[in-house]
Amino acid sequence: MSGKAHLTDGEHGPAFTEGITTALNWLSILPVRGATTFDRITGTRVMASLPVVGVVFGVFTAVLLGVLGLIGVAPFLTAVLVVIMWELLNRMMHLDGLADVADALGSYAPPERAREILADPHTGLMGFSAVLFSLLAQVAAMAALIDSKAGWLVCFIPALSRLGGQVMARVGRTPLSPTGFGAMVVGTVRLWWVAAWLVALGAAAVGVAVGTGDVAVAWVVPVAGIVACVISEWAGRHFSRRFGGVNGDCIGAVIHLSAAVTAVFCAVAVAG
Repeated sequence: MSGKAHLTDGEHGPAFTEGITTALNWLSILPVRGATTFDRITGTRVMASLPVVGVVFGVFTAVLLGVLGLIGVAPFLTAVLVVIMWELLNRMMHLDGLADVADALGSYAPPERAREILADPHTGLMGFSAVLFSLLAQVAAMAALIDSKAGWLVCFIPALSRLGGQVMARVGRTPLSPTGFGAMVVGTVRLWWVAAWLVALGAAAVGVAVGTGDVAVAWVVPVAGIVACVISEWAGRHFSRRFGGVNGDCIGAVIHLSAAVTAVFCAVAVAG
């Protein structure tokens, strides 16, 4: 999921700032300086701050939607440009994770062979198809949202999808490897952190809904977050059975999957 982190010893900075800055450093292209000590403490702080990355992406999304709306860009093209921006901002690492996981699962191989496929940098038909379907779902759903009166919901999708990433790394989950990114972050997230983020995002959605006059759809954000968490928990259990644990690719895959699921859920909810 991130090539910037390898287990090292050293001293930590303040927990709050270290978690946020390191999350942005590892999981985005933004020029933010993160931690220099990489261990389970660092991983815990990063995963606690994971939705912050989504919130920042949401701010970029709001700006892009505003600019494209002012010049009259069509909803479908706007949705395509938003998805491209998200992928560029995160170095397409979640797409890579989704492709790797899909290839490994699609092989129906025993756990040992499935882990080898998961580590293979090449992408097969299953991986390519998973990426294509996920991107198509995101674009189509967001185009529908942007064409509605509740287009602001698009700005919440990056943060909501990262709740799924937190659930994938919850306490009780086993890292696939004793080294690497997964070893630092898997099994660190406490579920009350996810609940706190869900409440915070729900409160923010109510604020935006009141400001835009769309109070009737404010419920969509917290419920979409719950859907993302349920999907991630199911996926985490399945990955654990198939691979014998989860790693950074699994976290990236479920973040991308959660983005597609929440986008579709929001579009259907608004349409209904």
